[in-house]
Amino acid sequence: MKTHLLLIILFLFGLCTSCGDSSSEEYSEEYSIEGQTEDGFEDGTYCAEVEYYNSNTGTNSTYTLEVEVENNEVIQIYWGNGGWLDEDHFTAEELDSDGSCSFTSDKGYDYTVTIIGRDCSSTDESSFEDDRTTEQEEYACPRCGNEKEDYEDYCSSCEDEVYNTCSQCGGYDYGVNGGVCDNCKEQ
Repeated sequence: MKTHLLLIILFLFGLCTSCGDSSSEEYSEEYSIEGQTEDGFEDGTYCAEVEYYNSNTGTNSTYTLEVEVENNEVIQIYWGNGGWLDEDHFTAEELDSDGSCSFTSDKGYDYTVTIIGRDCSSTDESSFEDDRTTEQEEYACPRCGNEKEDYEDYCSSCEDEVYNTCSQCGGYDYGVNGGVCDNCKEQ
């Protein structure tokens, strides 16, 4: 009987001591990204998955890029060509406990940033720039740079200007349609 009682006490003691270790394991698993603390992310550069969506064109892509974090907010995304997207073009957003935030840039592009680590072993910076360049060529007016439909040659304001410019004097006259204005017809 004493042996059974001793075994039960040892078993209960073993359970109690193992309970104390689980909290430290949970803590280390909860903040598994280097630089992540109880209060958020430390200031510095992180590797992140950046989801990009342009509602005007339907382009939706995900890239691995470096981002700058300050006061637990993403303040800058770095491109491969030495350029960046910063607070001049979006309002910094606070990272949630999973290391994610979303925002819309001044051009209306939607971004979702998710921190995946401290350092990037490789990034998709050049891929992002290639996609952006292709998209800009496809959806940008070659005369003024404003957005246009991919099937149009020019945006609507440039198209109006092209069709209503006199081929002889270069003046604007509504209804010319690439021909000669009324003034030039009279001369």
